[in-house]
Amino acid sequence: MPEENPIHYPIPMINIGRGLILSLILTTTFALIAWWAQTDAGSAVDRYLLLSLQSVGDTTSPRGPEWLHEAGRDLTAMGSISVLLVSTILVTGWLSVTGQWKTALAMLVVIIGGVSASFMLKWGFDQPRPDLLGEATRVFTSSFPSSHAMASLVTFVTLAFALGRQTPSARASRYLLGCALLLSLVSGLSRVYLGVHWPSDVLAGWIAGTVWLLLASVVAATWMKRAQEGGRP
Repeated sequence: MPEENPIHYPIPMINIGRGLILSLILTTTFALIAWWAQTDAGSAVDRYLLLSLQSVGDTTSPRGPEWLHEAGRDLTAMGSISVLLVSTILVTGWLSVTGQWKTALAMLVVIIGGVSASFMLKWGFDQPRPDLLGEATRVFTSSFPSSHAMASLVTFVTLAFALGRQTPSARASRYLLGCALLLSLVSGLSRVYLGVHWPSDVLAGWIAGTVWLLLASVVAATWMKRAQEGGRP
């Protein structure tokens, strides 16, 4: 008999071998960025890109009028733990009341794991923040990689796929994915604009988030394959 509430995995299915290869390539890229950012050349590029968005005087502050500074602070909040938590709770509640509690559970595992991994990477690298900080926003953790970039990518993409799998419209699913990527992009770029992250921090965060999603997809594909061979997830 068919399962009453099957799991609609909140991440795209991917060929297991291809997923592992892509994960290895991106992990290597992440490691190279982590190394390069500590070299003189890498530090110079990071500093140049960051300063191009800053007004440097007695204090360092983002370029542009005050309303743009305020917009930067508003947009950066989209990658904050508070916003990601509220978004996750709302989608989890919707999936639960519509009977998709297994999907909600799988979604939570991917998101909580990804956010936790971002802070573990921060703790492991323990890199200092840019030494040009002004008063744009307060920070409480180390710099590399950007948890705003990684956590927002993992959370918003996972939420987008979880919701997209509830609609038969491929266009609607692509729209949700596009919105998720845009939110993560804006959140990550705002960190550089506000001067609280080096560009390499944000790029590494996006790469790390992509690796996490790929690995989650590989695990889901492996689980699904085993289920189709006779077991059940």
